[in-house]
Amino acid sequence: MKKIFNFAAILSVMVFASSCILEDVEPEYEVVGAVGTISGLTASSTSPSEGQTVTFTVNFYSEHENATELRMNRISGGTATTITTRNFTTWNTQDSYVETFQYQVPSGTAGSTVTIQFQLITQSGFSTTRNINLNVQSGG
Repeated sequence: MKKIFNFAAILSVMVFASSCILEDVEPEYEVVGAVGTISGLTASSTSPSEGQTVTFTVNFYSEHENATELRMNRISGGTATTITTRNFTTWNTQDSYVETFQYQVPSGTAGSTVTIQFQLITQSGFSTTRNINLNVQSGG
């Protein structure tokens, strides 16, 4: 009886071990609704004065689908207004990209926070955003 139990135990271990080794490879999958990534966003100043020009540097990539445009928007009252757009006619999903944008802080904004949003849009129309706040100082 003990030999039968040992034989059954060894057989069970071999079956379980072989099933782990012979496990099927995950099937390929199709990416639906690929979204790019804005991996970095910096501003030359986050406390600019009215009239001052702020330079933004945006690092981004889209590894599953071509990106078609990068927009710089101003958010006001929850509504995005596009300030400028960069369109991409060629795209390499293996690369990351860096773009710079200029923004002149409007007069009449001293003492307020201006929110600038960057929006990366892919070929399928999906987008990702990243915001940065500017705490506007009085000109001087």
